[in-house]
Amino acid sequence: MWQCPLCNAPISLTTTPIKCHNGHSFDKAKAGYVNLLPVQFKKSKSPGDDKAMVRARREFHNLNAYKPLKDKMLRLISDAVKNRISDSPLHVYDAGCGEGSYLSALCEGLENEKVNVKGAGSDISKIAVELAAKAFKSHEFVVASSFELPVANNALDVMLQVFAPGSNDEYNRVLKTNGLLLTVNPAPEHLFELKAKVYDAPRKHTLDDTPRDGFELVQSETLTFPIPFKSEEHALALIKMTPFYWKLPPGRIDDMVKALKSVTADFHLQLWKKCGE
Repeated sequence: MWQCPLCNAPISLTTTPIKCHNGHSFDKAKAGYVNLLPVQFKKSKSPGDDKAMVRARREFHNLNAYKPLKDKMLRLISDAVKNRISDSPLHVYDAGCGEGSYLSALCEGLENEKVNVKGAGSDISKIAVELAAKAFKSHEFVVASSFELPVANNALDVMLQVFAPGSNDEYNRVLKTNGLLLTVNPAPEHLFELKAKVYDAPRKHTLDDTPRDGFELVQSETLTFPIPFKSEEHALALIKMTPFYWKLPPGRIDDMVKALKSVTADFHLQLWKKCGE
């Protein structure tokens, strides 16, 4: 499944050393992930989310406030693959996986439904990938750009893109024919109560129904549910997941935490199928 980011030759993450037949080698970190983002591909010294934001997301996911979203993602994929006839594992890949919570929830849910799953993910943030690899050891994680995935052509059955930028051309390249792409983006009401505390004239998100080249839209729907805060710590965990926390002064954050009693979660989920040649 994996390929060398320098020459596209096949590599395996389970061999020692990790090396392609052209001699390009890569080290596996103690946490279990492999860095497949060559230094010449980096646009900054430490690309992606920093340690504080990544840990905030893990803290929030541990509270399970986004469980309805994870359940909906599971249902969409489970229903789509229920008639699959294959002895090989269902290869599920999360591009822009962050600290791994969405990939883990989906794979665990499919395994509970007796689906043979092999999960993998990548993120440009080494800190995020390290956290994912430590927590979810049954999956393979690499540091890589979603715009240059170190994955062979036609290798994957399911691709996830959850609140992350990515390349439609890359998704088309790495998915098998009839492979599935599940995208999740904010819908109009998402965290609007929080935005109203930050901006004088907050703007709502707009739904993007733009067609994707090479893909057929299978399903498009929104999922909306309230997130009541059981404590100020709960509210703070959510705020720390957003850019607002890192841009506003501490006093302003304290006021927001005390004022917010609940927020609306609003998501736009789209399931795409890769068209045949």
